[in-house]
Amino acid sequence: MPRGFDDSGHTPHRLREKFVYPGERLAVEEEFFSGRGTYLDKGVIRSEELGIALYDIREREVRVSKATREPIIPKEGFEVIGEVGSVQKRMANVDVFMVSGREVSRPYTGVIYPPASKRSYRGLDMAVRSGDIIKGRIINTKNRVLQISIDEEEHGVILAYCSRCGSPLEYRRIRLHCPRCGRADRRKVAKRYGLEALN
Repeated sequence: MPRGFDDSGHTPHRLREKFVYPGERLAVEEEFFSGRGTYLDKGVIRSEELGIALYDIREREVRVSKATREPIIPKEGFEVIGEVGSVQKRMANVDVFMVSGREVSRPYTGVIYPPASKRSYRGLDMAVRSGDIIKGRIINTKNRVLQISIDEEEHGVILAYCSRCGSPLEYRRIRLHCPRCGRADRRKVAKRYGLEALN
C-alpha cells in the first residue's frame, strides 16, 4: 500500500515523492498549485531544480526540494514529524518527513512505543492510528531506526482523519470528533493539534 494511505481510504497528507530534473513536467495548473522550486510554462508546472518533487494532496500543491542541500542527520533530542504506518499494541512504525522543522528529501524510518506517562492507554493502538501525523522527540538512533517518544505534552498526534468517512478530525475537550459523521476517536493528542506547520 502506498505511503500515506491506510485501510480506511482517507485522503493522505502527501500523494507521492519522486526524483526530478530541471525543466521536467510535474503537473498542470488545473491539478496543482505551483510551489517552491517550480515554475509555470504555458499551463504546465515544471521543476526549477534537480531534486525531489513533493505532491501535497491536502494543499493541492507541488514543490521541489533541491537535491544538493546539506543532508539532515537525525540526532537524539531532535523533534520530528512523521506519518504513522502499521500499528501494533506495543509498537508503531513511522515515516519521518520532518526533522527539527526541516523537511527531509527522503523519509527516515522511526518507531514509537506506548507513552509511559499515559497509563490510561493500554496499548499503542489506543494512542495512535495508521495515517495519523505525529510529532515526537528522538530518544535513540541505534541501528539506523529512530526511536521516537510522544510522552511530552507537546508531542503526540497533530493531525488525524476519521476512520469511518476520512474527514479531518477536530479536537474537542479530551477527544477527537468528526464534523461530518459525528464519530468520536481517542488518541494521544499533542498540545498544538491542528496548528503545526507540515511544510
